Amino acid sequence: MTRPDDAAADGWSFSARMLNLLFEAAAAARNGVEYTNSEVATAINQRAARRVISDETIRKLRAPGGPQPSFDKVAHLAAFFQVPLDAFKEDTATHEAVAAEANKLLEARRKHTETVNRQVAEEAEEVKMLARSARRLDSRGRKLAMEFISGLQKMQKPPN
Repeated sequence: MTRPDDAAADGWSFSARMLNLLFEAAAAARNGVEYTNSEVATAINQRAARRVISDETIRKLRAPGGPQPSFDKVAHLAAFFQVPLDAFKEDTATHEAVAAEANKLLEARRKHTETVNRQVAEEAEEVKMLARSARRLDSRGRKLAMEFISGLQKMQKPPN
């Protein structure tokens, strides 16, 4: 006899795509560092105070066409990612809403990354230009330039 929470999630299809999207969205919220399957399994098992899921099971669930997990496993994954259980059920309003929020977070992270990369590239060009200019100076000129830069830095420090 199987317990109800061990039964397969019959009647609906578990969304591996949603699980992967939640991993990506969590990474966006963690400065691009994605949880490993092992980290998620360990956290779920610690929270449950028993072995609920393995990293290998999570790997299989993330694969398209993977196995149908038990409701217990889905509930623990939903709790870990802080989403409603129905987020993993395709073709529901909850699934669509969670996917939209996750995609919004990913898009914001992508835009932020593009902005930072653009700023870094611009700054690198400015530094290269300063270095080219400094190479054309003699030792006395470089010393004066360093003193000038040091004075500018002191002027730009916010008062305590």
